[in-house]
Amino acid sequence: MSTLSNIFTLTGLTLEEAIQQLDQELPAGAYKALPGAVDLTDIDPNWMRKTLNHVFGLCGLGWGYEYDPANLEYRYESRTNAKGNEYGVYAAILTHLRFWYKLVDGNIQYNCSVHATGASENANIAYAMKGAITNALGNAVSNIGFQESVYLGLRSHKDFQPAPNGNGNGKAYAPKPVPAPAPKPQPAPAAAEPAGEGELADPGQTVIHFGKQKDKTIAEVWQSGPVGQGWVRWCANTDGKGFDPQGKPENVHLQRMARAFLALQAAYAG
Repeated sequence: MSTLSNIFTLTGLTLEEAIQQLDQELPAGAYKALPGAVDLTDIDPNWMRKTLNHVFGLCGLGWGYEYDPANLEYRYESRTNAKGNEYGVYAAILTHLRFWYKLVDGNIQYNCSVHATGASENANIAYAMKGAITNALGNAVSNIGFQESVYLGLRSHKDFQPAPNGNGNGKAYAPKPVPAPAPKPQPAPAAAEPAGEGELADPGQTVIHFGKQKDKTIAEVWQSGPVGQGWVRWCANTDGKGFDPQGKPENVHLQRMARAFLALQAAYAG
């Protein structure tokens, strides 16, 4: 009998892992004040697409969207600014967009859909129309948890403040000094480490305890091909953008072994 724990994205993430990745905090530069509404946070759509590719697979394969061009409407509107000067903008409205993504349960594949609308305005008609499509896509993916913490008011562009640095532009972003949970341990550089108590001398023989790769060894997953190798790199999380063990001993152990395994692969290649 099928259960939610048996359902995966095309990249091998469980639903729980997918939800976690969709709401993972992005780099500070991905958040900014919404124009005309400084208390609201806008999310860089480039990071939205990057996250969707990571969670579901490449656009067009694991996720995508479609709309009828007849549903993309626009009109020219005259406005007056604070100084009393008139100017014009194009207001574009997409009345229907279908966002889709794929999930797999054994040999069964599910094509899931979320429907949304979007709107945007710009002095350039092309940018207004593009913005309406992006806005509709953002509205759709917010319904499956993309940056849910932003919509719940738990994360904001205000959490990142300008700070001096030495990069020449005098600005950087750093979290505001507000009460927060204990910081997550930063991933250490991948390096082979001596086996500790209860650890295997060959990290490749470590058995994976969760997800689509459950009950397989790290070596078996690696040898399965590019997708498996990508999973091992995600688990090792040497770039800080992959698997978060959340302090659980079994997860920390698995990540430690994945990093040691990658270090050995690099040594063999050298």
